[in-house]
Amino acid sequence: MALPHNARMDTPPTRSRSPRAPRKGAAAAPAARDSYHHGDLRNALLREGRALLESQGPAELSLREVARRAGVSEAAPSRHFEGKEGLLASIAADGFRELAALRHATLAQSLGPLETVREMLLSYVRYAQANKGMFHLMVGPRILEQTRHQELAAVSGESFGLFARAVMDLAAEHGWPKRQLELVTHGAWAVEHGLATLILADRAPSRTIAPVAVDRMIDFSIGMVLSAIVNGPEGMARAAKLPQ
Repeated sequence: MALPHNARMDTPPTRSRSPRAPRKGAAAAPAARDSYHHGDLRNALLREGRALLESQGPAELSLREVARRAGVSEAAPSRHFEGKEGLLASIAADGFRELAALRHATLAQSLGPLETVREMLLSYVRYAQANKGMFHLMVGPRILEQTRHQELAAVSGESFGLFARAVMDLAAEHGWPKRQLELVTHGAWAVEHGLATLILADRAPSRTIAPVAVDRMIDFSIGMVLSAIVNGPEGMARAAKLPQ
């Protein structure tokens, strides 16, 4: 007889017994969790892992607790993930997949190059604000060698590639030479990432100067980097003393 997916493999079978009527006044036993359909267990573990990630952070997340919340044995996650890091890598891949979907949606709007980059910068910061635990996992040090995880490397590369191409298209339109397009992209990336990490760390806006609204700070900072891009390499060279 085949065991359901959520059966504990180390539990010996028991003899069938005639049903006994519950004692008068006894509490009803909790209903058994429905077994997962074939192929659902991996997604169930990812959902529970992500929920724990948002509430506890990646350092405190344990495979044992993920399995318990999914209603399966402690050994069950090993059928789908290579330890805790494998689970975290798959969760992070889902995050980059969601970010890439936001960037695809921006491209689908057929905006001009300037508005496309603006929306991509904003979507990165907004995603971080709405998914704090996920964002820390995606960009933090918990997964040290992302290239070891093929799925994670592929989807993070796709997400960044969409952003980079949009920035390079805008920069090329405003006279930036090909040899500097990667510098422009990294500068824009530094602004969106800096905003996201400072805000999530509750370090910005600064409390040591006159307070400003978070949304206004985001819009202004993004406007600064966009202004630098559209003003072209000559304006940048004058401000930063960069070689032409």
